[in-house]
Amino acid sequence: MSDDLRDEQQFLLSSLRDLEKERAAGDIDDNDYAALRDGYIARTAAITREIDGALLEKAVEPRRWVRRLLVSLVVIAIGVGAGMWVARSSGQRLPGDSATGGIEQSTATMLANARQLNFSDPSKAIEIYSEVLKLEPDNPEALTYRSWILALTARNATGSVKQLALATAVTDLLRAQKADPDYPDAHCFLGIVYFRFLDNAGMAQKQLQVCQVQNPPKEVKAFVEAIVKEVDAAVKRGE
Repeated sequence: MSDDLRDEQQFLLSSLRDLEKERAAGDIDDNDYAALRDGYIARTAAITREIDGALLEKAVEPRRWVRRLLVSLVVIAIGVGAGMWVARSSGQRLPGDSATGGIEQSTATMLANARQLNFSDPSKAIEIYSEVLKLEPDNPEALTYRSWILALTARNATGSVKQLALATAVTDLLRAQKADPDYPDAHCFLGIVYFRFLDNAGMAQKQLQVCQVQNPPKEVKAFVEAIVKEVDAAVKRGE
């Protein structure tokens, strides 16, 4: 396996983390952030697929869940940036534009279909959420639940595959929050991801506090209530 590919992969993953820090500090505007992020994710997904796909081909029994995760990452990478072009070129709604009944009905149906597949067929659900985002690039529900499924799928992954999946999930959950600051699910799931997958109780606590104030739906609230005490205890311990 080419060391050059691995070096580029690590550079891109590091660049994604640095980009989020620059955005949080206000050192980069939204347009530059989006362009850089989209490019980093697309290239990292392609490299990760090439590296890990080759390793899987050598395995006696390739792990299907790893393949599914790689496919999901590629689906997201291919869709990155395409949604904005599709929406503009077809006259469809973007933030600030007026919505048409046809588009609203289409995305509502797609979202309903995706919800039914969240746990029974997560790869298919991710595909549908990605299709929604081609029509509405800032749809908070599609961004949130695609990210949540991706994070859950990445739990058993290792190395660069897991890093890329979680980096993509976190950045898209932040996008969902920016698209709709009053959408509680994005705060709830980002809090869980920070705590369960990234071991950052402090950042998790802030997100979960916002989540609870915004009164999430009962099924999401159940997830949050299950870990709030753990998060608070971890913060007190300085973790």
